[in-house]
Amino acid sequence: MAKDNLNYINFNQKELDELFRSSLSGDSKAFRTLSVHIRNIAFSYFQSKQRQGKIINNDDVDDLTNNVYLAFAEQYQKVENLEFWLRRVLFLSFINWYKKNKANRTFELEEARYLHDTSSNPDHSIDAEKINSIIDTLAGDKQKIIRMRFYDDLKFSDIAIRLNKSEDAIKKMFYRTLGELRDKF
Repeated sequence: MAKDNLNYINFNQKELDELFRSSLSGDSKAFRTLSVHIRNIAFSYFQSKQRQGKIINNDDVDDLTNNVYLAFAEQYQKVENLEFWLRRVLFLSFINWYKKNKANRTFELEEARYLHDTSSNPDHSIDAEKINSIIDTLAGDKQKIIRMRFYDDLKFSDIAIRLNKSEDAIKKMFYRTLGELRDKF
């Protein structure tokens, strides 16, 4: 298929290139339209990664989409080939995000597997009283973090705000505490 005939949802490569040229020459309407297309392309790309199971939640899809849009808004006047730039930024944004979140994502999948065990065999189910008694033995902040994360279903950022700590410190303490809990079982 020729480059000019590449079709996207509601537009094609030729229209995209024309909008890009008009944006570079100062046409603000073309820039707004192009921005919407860039955002839609990025959203579709990251949504496909979510369908593949590489991105777990919608917030990450939205964040990655917004990051690509912001990069475009900041750099569009320096871009020479829009298609190449967009492919590169989408790929690198995803790879950087994936590498950064791979360890945490694996841990979250592990914690979900253990805590949401729906097997019908009572020997394999987790005793809630035993869990609570073990959590009660944890130091104050560790106990609060575990309870807020699992019982209140709060995000790390929300826990960080409530405990007046950085999100990274909360994540680190959370994962270390999970290791402690695993050793106590």
